Amino acid sequence: MPTKLDMTGRNLPEDGWTKQELMDAAGLSGKTFDMFRKAARVRGPGHGGLEWVFSVSDLIELVHRAESGRFTERGGPAGEAWRVLLKERGTTLPPAKSRGRPSRDE
Repeated sequence: MPTKLDMTGRNLPEDGWTKQELMDAAGLSGKTFDMFRKAARVRGPGHGGLEWVFSVSDLIELVHRAESGRFTERGGPAGEAWRVLLKERGTTLPPAKSRGRPSRDE
């Protein structure tokens, strides 16, 4: 019975997105991407590893962390770009919750 794992135990590229694809889609450097990944507690390559494949569930965790309060400046655009990738594969996430204070008019 064939599995969806390659020899290293990671997902095959067709089952997710490589680190390079995710960085390119979000316009992030490797350092910034790894900051999001580590904050989201998503397993990844020890060093470099641009061909490392991240699954749908990994990407969902990255989106949630990128859009969290700590990463609003750099994370918002990254979260939006990754939501597009998820949508292309048939996964739609609910909109991110606004972390700002309500206005006085509300």
